[in-house]
Amino acid sequence: MPGGLLVGSPTDTVTGVTCAVDLTCDAVEAAAATKCDLLLVHHPQLFARGRGYLDSRTPGGRVASKAIREGVGIVACYQNADVADGGASDLMAAAAGVRRAVPLVPSRSCCIAKVVVFVPPEAVDSVAGAMAGAGAGVIGDYTECSFRTSGTGTFVPWIRARPYSGTTGRLEQVDEVRLEMVCPSFRLERVAEAMRSAHPYQEVAFDVYRTASPVPWGMGRVGELEAARSLYDIARDLEAWSASEDVALIGEPEDKVRRLAVVPGPADGMIGRARAAGAEAIAAGEAGWHATVGARESGIGLIIIGHLESERALVPAFVGALEAARDQEGWNMRIEGLRDREGRWC
Repeated sequence: MPGGLLVGSPTDTVTGVTCAVDLTCDAVEAAAATKCDLLLVHHPQLFARGRGYLDSRTPGGRVASKAIREGVGIVACYQNADVADGGASDLMAAAAGVRRAVPLVPSRSCCIAKVVVFVPPEAVDSVAGAMAGAGAGVIGDYTECSFRTSGTGTFVPWIRARPYSGTTGRLEQVDEVRLEMVCPSFRLERVAEAMRSAHPYQEVAFDVYRTASPVPWGMGRVGELEAARSLYDIARDLEAWSASEDVALIGEPEDKVRRLAVVPGPADGMIGRARAAGAEAIAAGEAGWHATVGARESGIGLIIIGHLESERALVPAFVGALEAARDQEGWNMRIEGLRDREGRWC
């Protein structure tokens, strides 16, 4: 299924956003009724792959047609919100009491990179600040992390050069600082652009390395509980957190669990990974018959709370992230989350 911008144009002006889990005609109507011109959803489930157009006779086509008529753009987060640091997996792990959670299936499409750039001493702080503002220098709960080493740089400016210091045609030796900052690989382009913009040199010398640091992004989470708890107690807490009305528990309710895996959405294919990660139980949004039998036969506890229910918390998370961006950037934009008739996020 596709993610990103599904209906509308990147140049459209947005004055109001409605955040929801599922892409439906009701969600489009709710956005239009409150005069929101953008609908931000998690699931783009009605927009299937493999078709070059949206047929208005299909559910997805009807949603798109209605959105266009109502003047509502549609953006879907999809797996980005599942794997993100602070996304659906982390929200569910926190609700279950999992500490020091790590991805159950780490992302292979990105890595922690290190950007190394050589800067004159008087410009180090401004360059480091620009890189940090673009997303570099974040390690866990710390920001603006860097390492700086002083050294000597050499160069010969050519006739057409416009050197920051030095004389054309003569070998120059200058004091420089080797500035190192980590950076998510998906932010490298933005960080490099910010670094070049803040750097005083005409030509900027820098390197990018792929590090072996574990990534915080991926499907699911696994980690330790503060103390061993029964399957029943974990299920009860997740039931209250998700406002689920149909929690299922596979295993002995009084079995004690210390290491728990969580998977918002479907757990199919995750049972073996959870066991390999040392989990004694896995809490998921949904699980097919094969996953259920696999859990029972392998002796791992399984708690199923519902697909939508496992991802409800994304709605207030979307609202909070957009409000923070709005306040920081000074946008004139109203942001709200969609609720059902019972007042639950949906």
